[in-house]
Amino acid sequence: MSSEVIEPPACPACQLPLVGRFCHDCGQDTSIRPKPLREVASEAFTEITNIDGKAARTFATLAVRPGRLLEAYRLGASGRYATPLKIFVMMTAVFLSVLNFTEVQIYQNIWKLTPGVPAVATADPDGVTVHITGGVNRDLWMERRVDPQVDPRIYPALTEAAAKATNETDRQNLLYEATIAEEQPLVTERLSTWLPNAVWLMMPLYALLLIPLFGRRLLTEHLAFAMWAHAMAFALLLLLALANRLGAALPAWPLIPPYLIYFSLAASRYYGVPVRGAAWRSLVHALLYVLLVLVPAAAIVTFANSGFGDYVTFLSA
Repeated sequence: MSSEVIEPPACPACQLPLVGRFCHDCGQDTSIRPKPLREVASEAFTEITNIDGKAARTFATLAVRPGRLLEAYRLGASGRYATPLKIFVMMTAVFLSVLNFTEVQIYQNIWKLTPGVPAVATADPDGVTVHITGGVNRDLWMERRVDPQVDPRIYPALTEAAAKATNETDRQNLLYEATIAEEQPLVTERLSTWLPNAVWLMMPLYALLLIPLFGRRLLTEHLAFAMWAHAMAFALLLLLALANRLGAALPAWPLIPPYLIYFSLAASRYYGVPVRGAAWRSLVHALLYVLLVLVPAAAIVTFANSGFGDYVTFLSA
């Protein structure tokens, strides 16, 4: 008499044989049943409450305890807080969304003329500077969009002066300035679009610059600090964007001192160095990052969009 072999049911998720209610490989609960509405609502409320509670603890700690999140993450006790990566991704997304909503531009180069003053362009004898009568040139950071960025009378004034130039150096100088004036809105738009996205590429460089200042550690530790630092920079810029959307017209430079102070306090706790030592290290790091990373990257984007050939022609004149 032969006995029939009964095959155990397969897990609906990973298709492995089941031994009991829960799959031993993936943990799938095989007791599938439709949940009543009350249970679904309770589960949804629990999930939302957990996320909100974690987010609330994270932002409260960010505000009053610099470096605590990083310290908890490094010690493996970050379950109560969002990780540096999540904080960075979230702040980047919120920052870009607010920029689109508020019509605030990260960077604008504005060239305006005094009303009623005719535009007359002249090339300086130094072969580099160009003067325009009644012209005012300003760099705006994190302020509301200005249209047009370049007064429409400036380009004709530059080309007319170039046509009347008495030597090739002045002519090329004026023509190059005219090219900049014509393409300035495009360059500004590309810079504003490129900078937030390029942060992902510049993050490892930011972390590498921390090594000679704060010691040789795992690169992931420096990357965690880099993500946290960029998230805090985005948070400060976010507040500035909202203020300027309401008409404050505040410049961006006042954000530098609070950023450096917060950086110093967090670095002191995270890297275990005195606050004074963290302060000078934070200042040196900021200068190195600007000079070695941000300025060259911005120059590459500018030349790529304003015509590198025109610049070479200008230099060779």
